Amino acid sequence: MKRPAGAGSARGSGVKKPLLPSPGTVFFRAVKLRPLAVLILVSLAAPLAAQTTSPEINLTVKRGPGALDVTLEWTGGQPSFEVYRSADPSAVCRADTLLGVTDIPSWIDVAPPDTVFYKVHNPSSAEPAEVCNGVDDDCDGIIDDNATNCNAALCQACIGGACRNRCGACEDCVNGSCQTRCGPCQTCLNGTCGPCDAGQCQACTSGVCQSTCDSSLCQACGVNGTCASTCATCESCLGGICMDACDRTQCLSCQSGACKPFCDPVCQTCTAQGCTDTCGPCQRCVNGACHSRCDPNNCEDCIDGMCRSRCAPTETCAGGICQPSSTGSIPG
Repeated sequence: MKRPAGAGSARGSGVKKPLLPSPGTVFFRAVKLRPLAVLILVSLAAPLAAQTTSPEINLTVKRGPGALDVTLEWTGGQPSFEVYRSADPSAVCRADTLLGVTDIPSWIDVAPPDTVFYKVHNPSSAEPAEVCNGVDDDCDGIIDDNATNCNAALCQACIGGACRNRCGACEDCVNGSCQTRCGPCQTCLNGTCGPCDAGQCQACTSGVCQSTCDSSLCQACGVNGTCASTCATCESCLGGICMDACDRTQCLSCQSGACKPFCDPVCQTCTAQGCTDTCGPCQRCVNGACHSRCDPNNCEDCIDGMCRSRCAPTETCAGGICQPSSTGSIPG
């Protein structure tokens, strides 16, 4: 039997190449191995207690045959069997923890020095129930999905590998659902129901805590529970939206809370038509500098204030150079 590449080694016969995990039954047993100590089987759900075995696969682990070996043996299921090992119980059944695949119901592994967890997986075996323990019990690739041991009647949910109350600080579980203990115009603050929070600009309206700030006036709750405008000093509120209030006819816009010119200070000036370039003919202002509008690659020059081709009728522009035309006739 080849020793499979990966987390450990194995001896015996019937070993195949390692496979990716596939849906099906997994019997899981946590195996704690200590050097020169008796083998201890540990359940993930209840440490130091025997774990309920799968009705299809029953795994046992013992030391030997060599001094540094540990032997896994199991009954039930049908070949092929996938054997996993990991120091992290939540990682067992991941592809990178696969030791190998065998057709015989046994596996010999080199005993790791620390606590490890083994799992034998077989697609034809019945799946164990998924429980809330931070482990992929049924080897479907999802941890704690559809856990069966949390009590919905007590408003429990599987959170972080444990059954926990899903209700909020000011809620009670009633008939399996979370219901608030706070009455009308009360809010939950640090687990205690209290009146509407004036510091959040709240007031009681029709039995509900509502903000006293008017969003249509662009208001929000500011310091000391006072409604304040969200608009800058150079903006005005229009239909709940802060709009630029600077004089556009003077080429001004609201910038960093103040009206400032938006024309280029170097090569533009403000006119009734807006920002106008102060550059010469055939030029435009770009980032504080005047640049020619004419395209030298098309053999253009500024002629009479306009970009025109400098080539003669019998010439063509090639690479920005006027050259004699290779086609057509030359006028007499």
